[in-house]
Amino acid sequence: MTILDLATADIDTLRAYALVFDATLAGVLAERWMAYGTPNCCPVPRTLTDGRYMLCADILSETRPGGLLEAMWEHSDKAAIAAGVTVMPWADAVALLPPDPTMGA
Repeated sequence: MTILDLATADIDTLRAYALVFDATLAGVLAERWMAYGTPNCCPVPRTLTDGRYMLCADILSETRPGGLLEAMWEHSDKAAIAAGVTVMPWADAVALLPPDPTMGA
């Protein structure tokens, strides 16, 4: 499954997946948000223990017509994004998050 496959999925399906990508793509995301984003929806990827970044795939629901990130998506190179994003089950991505220091030992 690719990010482009998920782009039209229903919200329950989107919530079951994570979008995982490298620092270069995280930088592109930040640049696109600065140029075309809205303060009503600011994607902030979480850093994983292996140095990659992740977002919940449910953010794709905002790239659709009328969505808060529609302009950002329309001004992006979707082929480059698809090539740089790994879609993985949400639980697998969450397992790669660093421990939360506020949870105690």
